Amino acid sequence: MQDQICEWKEFPKNMNNRLHSLCSYMAMFPPSLPHYFIQKYSKEGDTIFDPFSGRGTTVLEAVFMNRIGIGNDRNPLAYLLTKAKSNVPQKGRILSKIDKLSKECNMSKISIDGVEEKIKMLYNDYTLRQLVFLKNKLNWEKSNIDAFIAAMVVGIMHGNSKAYLSISMPNTFSMSPNYVKNYIIEHQLSKPKRDVFTLLNKKLDRCYQRPTIRGKAYNQDVTKMSKIKNSSVDLIVTSPPYTRVIRYGKFNWIRLWFLGESGKEVDKKLFFTQSITKYCDFMTKALNEMKRTLKSDGKIVLIIGDVEDRTSDNVFNLANIVLEKCAKPLGFNLVKPIISDSISDNTKVSKIWGDKKGNATRTDRILILNKV
Repeated sequence: MQDQICEWKEFPKNMNNRLHSLCSYMAMFPPSLPHYFIQKYSKEGDTIFDPFSGRGTTVLEAVFMNRIGIGNDRNPLAYLLTKAKSNVPQKGRILSKIDKLSKECNMSKISIDGVEEKIKMLYNDYTLRQLVFLKNKLNWEKSNIDAFIAAMVVGIMHGNSKAYLSISMPNTFSMSPNYVKNYIIEHQLSKPKRDVFTLLNKKLDRCYQRPTIRGKAYNQDVTKMSKIKNSSVDLIVTSPPYTRVIRYGKFNWIRLWFLGESGKEVDKKLFFTQSITKYCDFMTKALNEMKRTLKSDGKIVLIIGDVEDRTSDNVFNLANIVLEKCAKPLGFNLVKPIISDSISDNTKVSKIWGDKKGNATRTDRILILNKV
């Protein structure tokens, strides 16, 4: 094992693709990283797959590079973002739908009586009524236009500028309701009256780009990806969950409300453990399923961070553990020595807010595997 030059760091961080800014997402890797490996290990027309797709970074880079990008994620928010980026509608159709929704909303009587107080404390009643209307109206799982609009909505739901819909918040991730409540009192914040449809049009102007290739998005268990055919994938680029680093449901409870989901229920579906043994069992099943989908000459690029033990000073080289205990027993070989990548604080979320620290570290390691 050795450190190597991380050539993707010489590329523009977002690869000049504005769609990457559609919505922030925790523990995301920079688009330059999948771009580098897609360029290195595939050709135009190939199928690129990310089974833990997150905000859809790998999928979006793949379709921009004239590959077929396929993403999968159990988190409904990640599924939405991947879906929106994998099949981008024409801008005119999005604008027309926003205009139609705006007119329909203005003509509708919308009640917010049943909305939870923890949501009401974030938004002016005028803004909240529009959010409730869109929450009930957008059929994002079936319509790519609705999916793109819904992805823009969750991207502007909360933040600290006039580009966002909520009270001014110090983070684009969802702090706990009690934290937010106390923050509002401490800073004497008032709920701004903002028009959702106006901000959606501005967001569209900021982030819109349209790849010529269409991809696909799925919302399946990574150990049972029935919609991905055997030996159909040329390259997998992905970052699997680390051991007990981030609760994706808990830290996105505001956006998940808009999608009709509970953060607690989402976290129950997502893999989360501090046990190395359980983690290895999970990764063995996930890698075995990836092996099924991979062509005989295909490769897997795994980005896995070192992890600190919360109860001691131990640091686990999780990538090496996955290699020895999961990948090699399944018949995978290292294509080249493991790459070590040092991550800056503003690139990797190892500290969420206040004094609550996650146990991610500043070191990522990259495994490049092929089948024996």
